[in-house]
Amino acid sequence: MIDKAFIDSHIDKLTDCVNKASKEIINVYEGDDFGHIEKSDGSPLTIADKNANQVILDDLKSISSDISIISEETFENNQLKNLDKTYWLVDPLDGTKEFINKTDEFTVNIALIDNKQAIFGIVAAPVTGKVWYGSVFDKNITEEGSVDKIRIVMSKSHKSENDKAFLEFIDSKNINYEIIEKGSSLKLCSLADNEADIYPRFGPTSEWDIAAAHAVLSSFNGSVVKITDNEELDYSKETSILNPYFIAFRNNAIKTELLPILGDFFKKLV
Repeated sequence: MIDKAFIDSHIDKLTDCVNKASKEIINVYEGDDFGHIEKSDGSPLTIADKNANQVILDDLKSISSDISIISEETFENNQLKNLDKTYWLVDPLDGTKEFINKTDEFTVNIALIDNKQAIFGIVAAPVTGKVWYGSVFDKNITEEGSVDKIRIVMSKSHKSENDKAFLEFIDSKNINYEIIEKGSSLKLCSLADNEADIYPRFGPTSEWDIAAAHAVLSSFNGSVVKITDNEELDYSKETSILNPYFIAFRNNAIKTELLPILGDFFKKLV
């Protein structure tokens, strides 16, 4: 049974796991040869991805041999047809482009998916050594009301045409805002850390990119909602590992305030 007791009993081993994976990544990061190749989908792959992945797979099998594992580095599309109700979802190195470009903004991500929800997640930032974790069993944060200036976190690597259109829309509504740039799943973690208020994503992401940080954010009463129906983003889709467009909110008060305003823009994208 997946409950708070299960999470609490394994959190030390999971923290040790992401720290060991981080060490493997830093060992490569500080060297001269990343072993960089392009995968079939055009995304980059390095020795660090492979080494961190092996550490995580070994540790998760030791922690819970009965729970299956879906990892970016070993994923095949046919796995979507036979997903278990409960499984680990892993991105051993989120932000490989940031890793290659030496921006320091990349992460290790492990999520536990149960009944299509990200119920637990742990995220590590190898360069700083910071670790975030949280679950749906840990919602106990007091929320404040509206904010004077909306802090919007966006990709450090690029801004899409949709991102630019979104900012133009925000301008047209006379909403006071500032942009915060982050790489990898640090964007969602910045909401949990109260460094940003919203994270709009109108480009492609995979489930393993955000599941762990989604669970962390949930533990702080934040949310990640699909722009098609304003419902919480779910997982375990049988047709694709890709997520729909979404927007994440730091807490429910901000979501309640902004979602009705942003709805007109979302309609243009769906």
